[in-house]
Amino acid sequence: MTEDELGCFLSSSLVLESMLQDIENKAQNLRTIYFEEFPALYSPGVSLRLGELLHLNNIEMRCNDATCYARSELPSIAPSLETLTMSSLCEVTNAPTAPSKFLHLKYLCIHLYRVSPAYDYFSLASFFDASPSLEIFSLNLLQELMEHDWISGGSSDLRQMQRHCHHNLQRFKITGFGSAKSLVELTCYILESTLSLKCIMLDTTLQGAFRCSDSKSKKCFSMPKGNIMEAQKALLAIKKYIETKVPATVKLNVVEPCRRCHTIGV
Repeated sequence: MTEDELGCFLSSSLVLESMLQDIENKAQNLRTIYFEEFPALYSPGVSLRLGELLHLNNIEMRCNDATCYARSELPSIAPSLETLTMSSLCEVTNAPTAPSKFLHLKYLCIHLYRVSPAYDYFSLASFFDASPSLEIFSLNLLQELMEHDWISGGSSDLRQMQRHCHHNLQRFKITGFGSAKSLVELTCYILESTLSLKCIMLDTTLQGAFRCSDSKSKKCFSMPKGNIMEAQKALLAIKKYIETKVPATVKLNVVEPCRRCHTIGV
């Protein structure tokens, strides 16, 4: 039986999956690992023990509450981690604040496909503070699922945290940027805490949607009215709360819905 056949067999064996209570890794020389669809990492009776992966420098993971698991467990499991890509199918639990560090992490990419309305995007600052070597931070959101409280009031209403000066982050990008208050707070915090930042991109369009300007299509990918209105609120939030915090040495790139293909009403 080949490796692919074994993987197919295990993934289609529901009874075997239900009996699986313990996963243990003893291959300490692994450098790259990919795992997905562990819907109950914290469920009673289920144990995921990766061991001490001293040489591991790349992890790709796809599961529920990925940010919570990664922030809690990975710094001690994989101390040499340089690249971390997370895809969360359903994010409910906020990323915790912890003293542990990702001392060598340089590239962080987070995909959040479904997020609880109570989820606090500002909690993702915990990854930023724990990663002194981080150079690229990319956050990808499904804008149409954003149901959080939108930003209002003045800058004084934004939450403040004790800042950790960051000297290596060069690029910060949010795709699917919306008007959620905690998302604006995260953006402002990173802007005000980073001394090395060169570019920040805030994309208010749908993740993965093609545009007439960069494709052979004569019209952009259709955006529902609700998304167009959310993009408008996001653009207002950028102008009011974020633009004034961008240093002259940092390039701010704001991507908005095409004005030819999409009409953004007041």
